[in-house]
Amino acid sequence: MKVRHSDSLVLMWRIAELEARQLKASTIEPTHLLLGLCKSVDLDLPALVQKDSPDRDEVLEELLREVRRLRTVFREVGLDARTFRRALRRRCGGNRNAPSESQRLRRSKASKQVFADAEHFAEMANSVVYPIQLLYAVISTEDALRDDLLDEFGVQLARFKKFAKREIMPSWPAAKPSAGNN
Repeated sequence: MKVRHSDSLVLMWRIAELEARQLKASTIEPTHLLLGLCKSVDLDLPALVQKDSPDRDEVLEELLREVRRLRTVFREVGLDARTFRRALRRRCGGNRNAPSESQRLRRSKASKQVFADAEHFAEMANSVVYPIQLLYAVISTEDALRDDLLDEFGVQLARFKKFAKREIMPSWPAAKPSAGNN
C-alpha cells in the first residue's frame, strides 16, 4: 500500500509551518511539528473547513477524531498542551534569514525523517498517516530541550511514548521506527 497523508496530518503540517514562521525559522523542524500538534487541540476545527466544501463532513469528522486522539494522549500523561506549547515556543529561537512570507517553508532533514518514521508506523498499522503517528515519531526523536521542558512539566518521556504508541495501535508489539529511534 502506498502511504498517504490524511487531511488531518496535512493540517498539522500547515500549523507547524505557521509556528516555524512565527519563530522566524528557515525550515520546519521537529519542534515546529510538535508545536503544531499541541496547537491543534485549541483550534476551532469547524471554522477551518470551508462550509461549501463537498467533503466537509468527512474532513471535519476526521479532524475531530484525530485531534481527540491527541487530546487523549496529552490528558493521559498530564500535559497541558497550551501551556507546554507556549513554554516550548519561548525557548525556541529562530534566525534572521527566514524566507519571505510568500515562500513555502520546507521541512528540515530531521523533519523529513520524522515523517518517514510516521509513514512507517502507518504502514505497520495498514493506514494512512495520521497526526498521532506524527506525534509518536516526533517524541521518539532526540531533543534535549523538549525533554527538559517535559521534565519541568512533570511528564515522563517514556510514559508519553507509551500512551502515544498505544493510541496508534493498541495491540502493536514493541516495534522500532525505521531510523531506530524508539
